[in-house]
Amino acid sequence: MIQPNDIMNVEAEDWEDFKKKAAQDELYYNGPGDLLDTAEGRAKFCRLNNSGVFRKDDPDYPKYKIWVFNNQGQGLVIKRRSHVDPNLMENVEFDAEGNQISKSYEPA
Repeated sequence: MIQPNDIMNVEAEDWEDFKKKAAQDELYYNGPGDLLDTAEGRAKFCRLNNSGVFRKDDPDYPKYKIWVFNNQGQGLVIKRRSHVDPNLMENVEFDAEGNQISKSYEPA
């Protein structure tokens, strides 16, 4: 299973092969419509990934990351650049079933 942080360890010459392999892994975040965009997907991500911090390039904001703080089987927080105001970071907390608990903002 590919972990979100695996992207940080890929050599430039292996990038295309990595992307093809990653796209086949259901836990790999690749933009709108992927696993983290549904309650069922977030619950699965929370359950299957170990507790830790994962990061992935944000497809909406090049040069920025999406951060996922996972507490295995308990819940997760997704932190990313806000779509409302790019000067803010949006922190969305989810329970173990992938349902939103809270949303907060902080300066980017």
